[in-house]
Amino acid sequence: MADNWFNFISSIHGTFNSEQEISFSSSTPLVSEDCLLTDLSWLGIIEVSGKDKQTFLQGQLTNDINNVKQNTSQLSGLCTPKGRLRALFRIFSAHDKLYLQLPKTLLEETLKRLKMFVMMSQVELSDVSDSLIRIGLYGTQAEHCLQQYGLTLPDEVDAVSESKDIQIIRLAGEQPRFECLGEDHKIQALWQALQDHAQLINTSQWRLLDIQAGIPNVFSPSKEAFIPQMLNLQALDAINFKKGCYTGQEVVARMQYLGKLKRRMYRMHCQTQELPLPNTLLYSESSKSAQGAGHVVDAQYSPDGGIELLAVVSNDAVANNDIYLDKAQQHPLSPLALPYSLTIEQ
Repeated sequence: MADNWFNFISSIHGTFNSEQEISFSSSTPLVSEDCLLTDLSWLGIIEVSGKDKQTFLQGQLTNDINNVKQNTSQLSGLCTPKGRLRALFRIFSAHDKLYLQLPKTLLEETLKRLKMFVMMSQVELSDVSDSLIRIGLYGTQAEHCLQQYGLTLPDEVDAVSESKDIQIIRLAGEQPRFECLGEDHKIQALWQALQDHAQLINTSQWRLLDIQAGIPNVFSPSKEAFIPQMLNLQALDAINFKKGCYTGQEVVARMQYLGKLKRRMYRMHCQTQELPLPNTLLYSESSKSAQGAGHVVDAQYSPDGGIELLAVVSNDAVANNDIYLDKAQQHPLSPLALPYSLTIEQ
């Protein structure tokens, strides 16, 4: 993390853990949604430049990189040859470069993996997490706060705008949600302008917003645990089935056209104070296999009590109301609505 940004956040009583997730001593519950502000240093950025950057990424990722323009972003996955997700990115473009955002804990190994396939391509890949600072804003007044600062905002989810040398990405959420990216001094000035009108929230609360929006992340414990369709990526426009070959494409396409998806991602609630890690095994009476009934994608504490989670779960277990957090089956999971439609057949 850049020293200047670390010192700035520390001066307002923010503390980071080993994964660069932030906690503020003055954080507020998500039930207060006027204007909530947080640091996004837990996310890292890979910069991709060079004249072959699009051709190179097109052969690596699940989505069509040619659809990423100056005013658009997309979700896209990096798979193993067996179609398992090694990483899930949000990708956007700026100044003739492409940027791949993912949890910081996966950045180093993902960057190393991508570099293995550059070969003779005219492509450069680098970690620019320290030079491109990231913050998040959410709530009913988020648009107003950013507009008061003089920023032009994107109108649609996944759209991108740029003003005052700051990139703004509109993210999915029940209320308006934005990520703002820019150089250290630009983002510090924006934060200082916002902080008198916003309440601070922790990384865990921002991740809860992803859960509520049905947006998955791949973390170190869940690397290579899921194929893209298990994470509903087909419903999130994160897979393009017409773009041609990429690593793992054969497995992904076979599932789409010939297979039957027996497990998919659900949003769920559990009345417990135990917070499971990504890829934690879930249980059911009807599933005795080593794979259990499913695995946690991400879980965070709910302001309404208990925990909310995204989990890849057997469709049969959900249909039978037979899914539990614990082997003793004392903590049942209850499905919650996703904010997008997805049939079992998808």
